[in-house]
Order: sequence, then C-alpha cells, then structure tokens
Amino acid sequence: MTEPTEPTETTEPTESRPPVRRAVRVRSLLARAGSAVLVLGVTAAVVAMATVEPVPAQVPVPPLLVEVPAPTAVVACPGTTRVPTEPEAGGDVVYDPQFDPAPGETVARLQAITAAPSATTPGEETSAGDPAATGTLDPLDATAAALAVLEPVGAAAAAGIGNLTGAVVVRGEPRGAVPAWVAGAVSSRTAEGDLRGLAAASCQRPGTETWLVGGSTSLGSSSRLVLQNPGRTPALVRLELWGPSGAVEPAGSPEYLVPAGQERVVLLEGVAAEQRRIVARVTSSGGLVTAYLQDSELRGLVPAGVDLVVAGQAPATHQVVPGLSVMQTAADGVDTSVLRLLVPGAEPGSAAITLLGAQGPVTLPGTASVSLEAGAVLDVPLGGLPAGDYTVVVDADVPVVAGALLTRGAGVGGPDDGSSEDRPLERAWAASAPTGAGLLALPAGSLGRLLVAAVPDPALQGPAEATLVVIGADGAVLGERSLSIPAGTTTALPLDALLDRADDAAGAATPAELAHPAGVVLRTADPRLTWAAVLVTPDAAGDLVSVLTPVAPQVVRAEVPVRVR
Repeated sequence: MTEPTEPTETTEPTESRPPVRRAVRVRSLLARAGSAVLVLGVTAAVVAMATVEPVPAQVPVPPLLVEVPAPTAVVACPGTTRVPTEPEAGGDVVYDPQFDPAPGETVARLQAITAAPSATTPGEETSAGDPAATGTLDPLDATAAALAVLEPVGAAAAAGIGNLTGAVVVRGEPRGAVPAWVAGAVSSRTAEGDLRGLAAASCQRPGTETWLVGGSTSLGSSSRLVLQNPGRTPALVRLELWGPSGAVEPAGSPEYLVPAGQERVVLLEGVAAEQRRIVARVTSSGGLVTAYLQDSELRGLVPAGVDLVVAGQAPATHQVVPGLSVMQTAADGVDTSVLRLLVPGAEPGSAAITLLGAQGPVTLPGTASVSLEAGAVLDVPLGGLPAGDYTVVVDADVPVVAGALLTRGAGVGGPDDGSSEDRPLERAWAASAPTGAGLLALPAGSLGRLLVAAVPDPALQGPAEATLVVIGADGAVLGERSLSIPAGTTTALPLDALLDRADDAAGAATPAELAHPAGVVLRTADPRLTWAAVLVTPDAAGDLVSVLTPVAPQVVRAEVPVRVR
C-alpha cells in the first residue's frame, strides 16, 4: 500500500504571496523616485552654477605683424623680333633661316636703369638723393654669368647691351625694406624686309595675370605670343582669347607649361585663325610669368609693320592710354590709328572717349560715346584728328580693357583706292597705363619725345606738378626739370632737348659716347599724371615708330598679418 507524499519545505500557502509582491513594487518605486530627485538636483545645481559663474566668451586675438624683407625687383625683357613659320610637331615655332634677321639687318639694343626710390616705407625713409640699388642683367635661363652689372653712380645706375640676341632679365637688389626702382627697355629696328619697322617695349614685371590688347590673326598677319618664366619653378599658363564676334575657343589645349628660366612661343594664328582683331588674357599658376605679342603683317610682299604688344591694365571702368601720336588723316581714310576696346564681362555697356591734346580735351566726332557689346573686340577709328600727340581717356559703365594702334606711312589716311597696299606701313601699339610716378629706360639711339598728361580729376584743381630726372648712359644724373602740366592737356618734350637742357644745367658737356639719355624718372605725388615715350626713326618710305610705357614702382608690404590658430 502506497504511502502519501509529504509536502516540500518550499511549498507556501497561496494566500501568503500577494504581500511579498506589493513590497517589491514599493521598493522599486521608491528607488526610481530617488533617482529622479537626484537627477533634478544635479541639473538644478548645474543651472545654478551657470547662472552664478558664466563661461567667458572667446576673446579675439589680433594678428601678429611679421616683418617681410623687400624682394629683389625683377623685370623680364623681350628678345629680338623673329619671322615665324608654321609650327612643327614637338616644338612651338620653327624659323626659316633665310628670313631670320641677321645682326646687320636688325639692330637690337637693351637699356636698363635703377634709381633711388622717392617713396617712404614704415621704419625706413628714402629720398631722391639716396644711392640707387645695384643690379644685374642676366640671361633668362640664368645658366651663364651676368651680361652686365648695374653699379650706382649716386642716385642712379645704367647699363646697356648693344647687340641683343635673346631674352634678358633685369634684377635690382633692395635697400633694406625698400624695393629697388628698376626699369628696362628693348628696341629692334629693321630697315627693310618682312619685319621692316621699329619694335620697342619696356621690360615687364612678372605676374599671375596679363592682358594683351592688340594684334590680329587674319590673312597675312601674325601674332606671336611669347611666354617668359624668369622664376625658379615651372608655371602652368592658361590662354583666353576674344575676337570681333566674342570669345574664341583656342584649337587644342588652352594651357601651356613654361619651365623655369625658359620661354614658350605660341602662334595665335595657329590656335585662333582669321580673327581680324584680338585681345588675349594670360593667367598662370605655380609661378609668375610675363607675356607679350609680336604683331606683324605682310600685304603680299609689302611689309605692313611690326611691333610688340605688352601688358596693359586689368579691366576697369576708367582706362588711360598715353602715347598716342597721329598723322593728319581723313575721317574715312585707310589705315588710320584706332582705339581698341573690349568688355570681357557678360554685360554690354557704353563708353565715353576723350582725347587730351596740347590745348585741352578733344572729342572725336561720332565717338563721344560708343556702344560696347559684351565679349566683342571693337576698333574705334581715330581718323579726322588733327596731327599731334594725345592721351586717350575711356570712361565706361562696365569694366573694359583698352589699347591704341598708331600708324605711319605714305598711304596712311588716304582714300581707299588700293594704292596704299603697294606702300610700306608701320605700326605701334600703346598700352593702357597707371598714373603717378615711375621710371622709363631708353635704348641707345632713341629719338622721339616724351608725352606727359594730366588726366582731369574733379577732386583736384590746378596743374599737376612733377620733377623729371634725366639719367645718362653712365648712370650719372644729368639734371632735373620741374614740370607743371595743366589739367586736361598733354605736353610733348623732345628727348634730345631733355639731354641738352640737363647738360646746360650741369655746366659740363657730355662725352660723345654718352650723348643720349639712358632713362628718365618722374617723381610726383599727383595721381593725375600719366606718361609714355613715342620713339620715331626717320625713314624715306615712312617713319618707323614705337611706344614705350614706363614701369610703375613696385609696391610691397613691409609687414604681413599672421593669425595663430
């Protein structure tokens, strides 16, 4: 018989479990309530602390001013003019030896000067009587010794090369925190042949952007773009072009690599053919470059001029083009001088054109105001002007670039009967320029005149005052002349008269080998003054002509702000 099973000790009566569960729930609720009270207490304490002691805001730290030494002043000079032929694979340009100008046919010269700065910089004062900077004339590739040395003779220095064969870089060493005032200029004169003409240009300061207003790629014309890199690092250059109908897409890649210490040549007629008038913009990255155009034309077998197009001012609503010298021409004559304008932006506009002559402002009939189409290169004919020297002032309602073409020859300004095509023509390009002080080198044998103008400014009254310093070929200061230019006028000063008067003031005759000015320096605080030199070589078939634009003093910051993060 089976015995009954005894209950285990864990067995509890059913009625005893509910009280235990209620006790557990009570303890849980109390624990949660305590946690909530603790959190609220901590939060209140934090809020109270923030109210009593706010976190201070970050105080801006002013930048540190770090002194930066003045750099070496550098200007790169064009080489001699060349007759280009078609490009060949693997190279930029080839030259036909039978057309390559020989030294006996082309006379190429270079002149460089330095002068004592007249500006002042914080921490160091300068005056016109201080010594000029030393400098050198080096080949572009810097692989050989200096071609010449600029040794100061008091407040100036001068050096020249009488048989120029290639590109040259002029360097001027700073004096303390003051950059050197340095300038150079080249001239190539060819009496006959395809390159008959006088091609002269001031040496240019390297930069990241260059505007070249001038040239053509129409049939018979050539625009030879020369890119120079005087630095120590390669530069990647990008080319933009505009023509009569707007922006022009260059054939092939628009970018060119220019190695350090070398130059690259691009024939624009090979990348943008049949553009009767052009404007080029060159931008670089990785290094600073200079750029210029050799513009030339042939009409069958008759030379129609050659000149160098150098950098002008960047787009602006106010542009000044000094150095315009015109012959007497009919309003509807052929081959007259022209003013070239371009609106590189997307908005069209209009421009007012004023010419400052010897007696005051002159408005050319029909060109008081011209309409400007965005992106289209426009040539404004200057026929009908009385013969003389002028300065062009352009005031536009949109940013523009500007330049002017001067022409010379027996057929200039005559009727369009075809007879002018059988006569040699000469051309010269004048670039837009800044106003104010500067210096200008004059290659040996330069004839012509210096044109100084005072651009009207409503905020300034009376004539513009300046001092013109003449530098001899040995670097000595030959004399000084005070200038007072009436507002709104252009004054012409013959270059040979500058030397004669300087000699008279010095009380001593100049040796025959030094009997030409190597350069001039314009010292002024008046921002209205603008100037250029028109070089003229007499010729039986028509005078040869070119324009030199002065180099503005280099502006640098003695201190650079640096922020520490």
